[in-house]
Amino acid sequence: CYKQISNFDGTVEDCTAVLEVDPENVKALIRRAQALEGLERYRFALQDVKTVLSMPFDKVGKSNFDLCNGMQHRLNRTVQQLKAMG
Repeated sequence: CYKQISNFDGTVEDCTAVLEVDPENVKALIRRAQALEGLERYRFALQDVKTVLSMPFDKVGKSNFDLCNGMQHRLNRTVQQLKAMG
């Protein structure tokens, strides 16, 4: 798995391929969001996180929901800080 060796581009490509077949694959959305954050593509990461958070809670599960909720707050802060910097 690319994620373990910080190959964020490879992780994004792999997860995107999975999502083309299964657009609601929670694990792929979360992994891609984490990789996009690692690549400093915060808005795209936020999009994936929001997609997960909009899914039914029983499909996502508590641990994934909590993880995405934390990521959403962190990413929102980062995007706001970048906007403030110009």
